[in-house]
Amino acid sequence: MVQIRSIQVKLISAILIILALSVFLSIYFTITNQKNNLLDASQQTLSMNTQVLNHTIRNIMLSGEAPLANRTMRDLREMDDFLEYDIYRRDGSLAFSNYETMDFVNNFQDDVMFEKTPRLDGSMINDTGFEEVLRFKTPLVTLDEEAMEMEYYFPILNYADCRTCHGDDHFIRGISYFRISLSDIYSKLNSAGTILTLFFLAVGFIIFFWMLVMVRRIIVKPVFSIGGVVSRVGGGDLDTRIDLNQKDEFGELAGQINEMILGLKKSKLLEIENTRIEARLEESRKYLDNINEGLLLLNPDFTITNEVSSFLNKLFEKENLAGLHFTDFIYGENKASEEQKQEMEMFLDFLFNNKTAALSMIMEINPVHDMHLILESGREIIINGEFQRIFDGEDVQNVMVLFQDMTDIVIAREALESEKMMRESELEQIAAILQHGPQVFEDFILAADGVYNLLIENIDNLGDEEILARVFRDTHSLKGTARYLKFQRLEKISHELEEKFAALRAGGDESNGTEGAPEISGEKELIEEMGSEIDIVRKIVKRFKNFSIEPESGDPELSIFKTRLSEMVSEIADELDKKIVLAFKSNIESIPGLRKLQPALFHLVRNAADHGIEDTFQRVAARKEESAVLTLSFIMSEGELRIEVKDDGQGLDFSAIEEKAVEKGILDAGSHSSAEILKAMFTSGFSSRDQVSTISGRGVGLDAVQADVHKLKGKITVRTKTGKGTSFLITIPTVELESTE
Repeated sequence: MVQIRSIQVKLISAILIILALSVFLSIYFTITNQKNNLLDASQQTLSMNTQVLNHTIRNIMLSGEAPLANRTMRDLREMDDFLEYDIYRRDGSLAFSNYETMDFVNNFQDDVMFEKTPRLDGSMINDTGFEEVLRFKTPLVTLDEEAMEMEYYFPILNYADCRTCHGDDHFIRGISYFRISLSDIYSKLNSAGTILTLFFLAVGFIIFFWMLVMVRRIIVKPVFSIGGVVSRVGGGDLDTRIDLNQKDEFGELAGQINEMILGLKKSKLLEIENTRIEARLEESRKYLDNINEGLLLLNPDFTITNEVSSFLNKLFEKENLAGLHFTDFIYGENKASEEQKQEMEMFLDFLFNNKTAALSMIMEINPVHDMHLILESGREIIINGEFQRIFDGEDVQNVMVLFQDMTDIVIAREALESEKMMRESELEQIAAILQHGPQVFEDFILAADGVYNLLIENIDNLGDEEILARVFRDTHSLKGTARYLKFQRLEKISHELEEKFAALRAGGDESNGTEGAPEISGEKELIEEMGSEIDIVRKIVKRFKNFSIEPESGDPELSIFKTRLSEMVSEIADELDKKIVLAFKSNIESIPGLRKLQPALFHLVRNAADHGIEDTFQRVAARKEESAVLTLSFIMSEGELRIEVKDDGQGLDFSAIEEKAVEKGILDAGSHSSAEILKAMFTSGFSSRDQVSTISGRGVGLDAVQADVHKLKGKITVRTKTGKGTSFLITIPTVELESTE
């Protein structure tokens, strides 16, 4: 409705502009023509009068009647519109102002003598018009429209009958000068202009009103009528018709629309068109409106037709997509498995050939959903593909695929998820710091910084087996401490780094000492994340240092250690579906160097809970209590601190350990002593587990424990008995522990 009114306004505005322009031009040209005619008539009349006057004055002058000539000129000046009239000699002096000519004539002729009569007051003329008439010897007319005056210069010729007295030296004896007023003419022109304006405005108004009525009758009304019917047809009313009895283009258009409506009603074309629009055009419109989408059509042989949007060339960085097999187009240079290709082929086969299944059901196995692809340029994209079948009768003629670039969306989603994880991690860290006090975490930050700096310094030297073993061991220790302190995100980052380092170690083993190690990706990003997470912990510790909760009595550090270690054992037991009770024994109230001992103790406690203690069913079958007892003892005696981690589990299986050590190349094939087998347990890379978990399986636990104990100049011994349990005994000189405080 708004558009129809807009057309009406535009059309009427155009008519108004044309009418106004026509009126203006008509008045302008009419007034201009009338003015020119009046001025020409005035000029012609003035010229004629001048000639008559000149002849009259000449005849009078022949009889020497200067007073009569003066009176005649004075009478002319008194006429309406005559402002000025004078006759000037060639030298510019006013005629009849002295007796110079009369004296010349009286001296020249003897028979007639003129008497001196009154003269005019003398004056001179000196202007461009006067000079121009003398030069060109033709009359000159000038018009001053601002003053509404006309000036007329007319040369008085030296006729033959004048030369007797005036001589024949000059062709012009003098110049007649007239200045008349044109105010009456301009007044009449203004009146005429006003009358014409009113007349044309009246005529224009009549024409405008008539045209307005005709426009509304001939154009606007038919457009409204046609628009209303079209709107009803769009709403599904096929019984409506356009009632328009006009023998013009609108009438012809109305007839064509009526025929179209009748055809739609008879053949049900409306439903068919809706189906085709939904299948072929709807997604195309979305593509045209959304620059982040691309469109292509597939043939039944899964090749791409010529109907490909240019956006796909940019998205996939490919040209000439027509004719490519869809599987080759999607995967390109990407290393897709045969299983992935078969899955794609099966999906496309369902789209073309399984017409009984609903499209929504087939789309449940759509492989092009948040698909990650690496382009030839190395750029990674994430795409979604929507599929729509296009039918020709009962057969699927083509499949339309609409692509959407989800890269930015997925990245933003992952960034939000990462931000959420960081916030949750911060809350966990804050809760832990408030519970245990900041001192524990300050020590942890120092240790974590050491691991982080080690990784930064050696990230490009991981081909060195010793360096790789060290960073592997320290990262594993950091993971254990992070788990102990409930820093879940830092624990996760450490675990993922372990995966990277494990891949490097596996590659080095497979290469049998060949140069370098297999390349991995993403480790630098993980190390940067580790540094960021450590910084977060550092800032939180600084902010909440004054809000930590100290135990009421005893050694605060030992109390916190016991509480947190008990929680860690409980968490591991729940994760492994075991029942474990942690028992503490000590003959001293404060453990010197506890902070330095914690990583080794974490390893031993985790190994005991994971490897040493059986699950509930095994314990019941062995006639043991369902709940295992894990004992941690601290005994100070004769300048030494003896620490024992003891479990009542299944004990060490030397045969299984020996087999694993041989399998990993730590021991040679053959029989070995118990001491050799125990020594293999403390070798880097040894693990009795085939599967890696967040608890164990890396082969760095006992290796790290031994390294920490040796740093303190201590020693570690192992006692075990099948079916009864295992004990790890650490002995460290107290002087070494005190030096670490």
